[in-house]
Amino acid sequence: MFLPQFLFHPGDEFVKRLLSSCPVLEDLIVVQCPDDNVTIFTVRVPSLKRLWMCKLPKRYIDDADGYVIDAPSLETMAITVQRGGLCVIENDMPNIVQACIDVNSSLPRMILSFVTLVKRLYLLCLPTAKDAYPVGSIFRCLVHLKICTCETEWLNLLIRVLEDSPYLRVLKLEQYHRRRDNQPRPYWSEPSSVPLCMVSSLETIEWVDYEGTKEEKEVAAYILRNGSFLDKVTIKPKSTSHYEKLEMIKELSLSPRSSPTCRLYFD
Repeated sequence: MFLPQFLFHPGDEFVKRLLSSCPVLEDLIVVQCPDDNVTIFTVRVPSLKRLWMCKLPKRYIDDADGYVIDAPSLETMAITVQRGGLCVIENDMPNIVQACIDVNSSLPRMILSFVTLVKRLYLLCLPTAKDAYPVGSIFRCLVHLKICTCETEWLNLLIRVLEDSPYLRVLKLEQYHRRRDNQPRPYWSEPSSVPLCMVSSLETIEWVDYEGTKEEKEVAAYILRNGSFLDKVTIKPKSTSHYEKLEMIKELSLSPRSSPTCRLYFD
């Protein structure tokens, strides 16, 4: 089911009644536009398996605006909210396999604590690492992780998720959004201990829009030096300059590698 803007002028209660009349609904796509009248979009659908929810950037959002989700059969979820709001998940989602979280403010913590069983997790533009999810959360089933590199905190977020994902096998880094003007550079501090996944399970890394900054070089060298199970590392530079690409190749090719089978590719 695709629910466009024009349906929602009646408000919150209309949405509840509409969804309650769909007892076997499995797919739901919601796009909230600037002039709809729904403040809290409530999804209580026991049969729902796939959910995609998006608030358009120009929509006014305050602390009372948000989502309530009760979908215990959910397998795939994608939520995009770029400013404020709230998200309440009322019950566990034991069947969740994939989650894409593109949100800011306090929303990541509200959502990620309920998706620790995912196998594939996409974290896009999370503004903070410290409060992204509760301390002690472990992503025991996570094998595929994708992180956006556009936020200042992305390096800290990366290390934190690596530390909490003991069986991770595939990692993709990519800049999905343009950085803001005068945005502080990412800060990299090498962790005191190596995440378990790096020495026991991480096999494949793809880095898209690699710029070769000081911080990125240090992270790439750290990964190569500690990735004992790495099989394939693919670097896709952002620069189109042949000379700059050649310098990146030289630098990373000379970095020590823990894994004797690690192959380094430049695309």
